[in-house]
Amino acid sequence: MSLRKKWEAAMGPVDERLVAESNRTYKVGYIVLVIGSLLCCYYGLMLNQVADVTDTPILTAAGAHIFSPSNLLLIVVFIGALIPLIMQMRAGITDVHSRYAEVKTIPWGFVALTSLAIGAGLGFLSTGLRILAEIQIVGVDRVMWFGDIAIGVVYFTLAFIVGMIAFGAFFHAAIKRRITLERDLEE
Repeated sequence: MSLRKKWEAAMGPVDERLVAESNRTYKVGYIVLVIGSLLCCYYGLMLNQVADVTDTPILTAAGAHIFSPSNLLLIVVFIGALIPLIMQMRAGITDVHSRYAEVKTIPWGFVALTSLAIGAGLGFLSTGLRILAEIQIVGVDRVMWFGDIAIGVVYFTLAFIVGMIAFGAFFHAAIKRRITLERDLEE
């Protein structure tokens, strides 16, 4: 049995109404990301043009007071990810599969496994990218291996803790909202 079929068997059938609502929220997030990313790119282009015309290099002390397009892009990505999450919580959606769509209590095992996967991914990614950056900047013989691994462990721990809190809060808010919506429908 393929991994996908095992996943679908464990998660249960998909609720089509929840899929349609989730798709709508993801569409809004996608639009925010695309428009925001284009604006960030255009802002970066304008910064580079003005820097070229005025002979003011941006990546020096003269450009230290400039709001970086990469910082703006981070804000856009955060907002683009947060909007669908808030919209789903307001709709009482936790998941499109029946196993988690109708939960009455927070599924802490699922929350822990998801947080563990996110933490491990961020930990390995942070360690690997730091090592790659150091190899390019200072060479392989001057890579601070233990320091990079320690940073990966710290990022893993932080991501796991934040994931537990965030997913727990997400499930709690969605369950509470779904109960409120169900109560309003009964009246």
